[in-house]
Amino acid sequence: MVKSTIDSLPPFPENLPLAPIARISSFKLFSNDASTAAAVLEACQTYGFFYLDLTDSPSGQALVEESEELLKLSKRAFEFPKEEMMKYHLEKGVSMFGYKAAGTVKKTDKELRPDTTEFWNISKDHFHGIAPMRTYPQVLLDSADLIKDFTKNAHECAMEVLRTLATQLDLPKETFVDLNTFNKPAGDHCRLTHKFPHASDAKAVGLPSHTDFGTVTVLFNWLGGLQIESRTPSRQGEWEYVKPLPGHAVINLGDAMVKFTNGALKSAKHRVVPSPGEQVGLDRYSVVYFVRPCNDSLMKPVGDFDKGTHVKVGGKVSVGEDENVVYTAGEWMVKRAIQMGS
Repeated sequence: MVKSTIDSLPPFPENLPLAPIARISSFKLFSNDASTAAAVLEACQTYGFFYLDLTDSPSGQALVEESEELLKLSKRAFEFPKEEMMKYHLEKGVSMFGYKAAGTVKKTDKELRPDTTEFWNISKDHFHGIAPMRTYPQVLLDSADLIKDFTKNAHECAMEVLRTLATQLDLPKETFVDLNTFNKPAGDHCRLTHKFPHASDAKAVGLPSHTDFGTVTVLFNWLGGLQIESRTPSRQGEWEYVKPLPGHAVINLGDAMVKFTNGALKSAKHRVVPSPGEQVGLDRYSVVYFVRPCNDSLMKPVGDFDKGTHVKVGGKVSVGEDENVVYTAGEWMVKRAIQMGS
């Protein structure tokens, strides 16, 4: 098992409020263990987040190793002058793939604070030949095999989560998988993020409060800073840290799963703030894989969940728009991205 970068970093402080999210064994999840499946369902009905221990399965260990290699790639990919990276900038409202500079003000941030995070969004479709390739910097193209391996393996990991949830909800096992097929055009992507060091104060925000609007997110990070909104009644509305754990991914559901289950499953608000304690002066990197529904999937509840009143997910996608309109995922994702200001 590869040594985790976490072990070489300043320690995460011991006195901070931690989110009480479940820790799930990948071996037991992939083996269809009944108690593990029930724990995944409970996690996704409450916080919408859980840790996935990848150290106890071969496919999990491969993902950890790939994430560590992508961390090294991230450090190289953000070394270039900003004007060079801006040649590959993503086009808001047109494409979500390419480079995003720090300093964006998200519409979801009530205080209108510019974020301190830059990232590369790398399309799964581009690197697997599912859609025509856009222009990427050579440093990413040189690591095409790594990117392809990671996106394939992270996607399959997420599909195991979706199979488990479908079975636990008394749906056909492949219900959610069929809406997120790997080899069909979709917004699935790998994101390499870099957050600049910043003083640990309330005015700084790495990424403001939001819910993900895809299906499943598979996250690898090494420094603290990720927080989720507490679901504990006595701490409602307060923020709790998600402490990085060696050999673990953080899994969370996006709004698409709320939509597909008509609110039975949850997507939690989360944000990124300055790293705590001695970690505050370090550059913060993360490696993320976002699973999003196939572009032609319909954004509506599945099976018996498509009865009665539909829950409101993510607000209206535009002013005056009918909330009952059924969009394809391709349409919905673009509208949600514009809504968020990304």
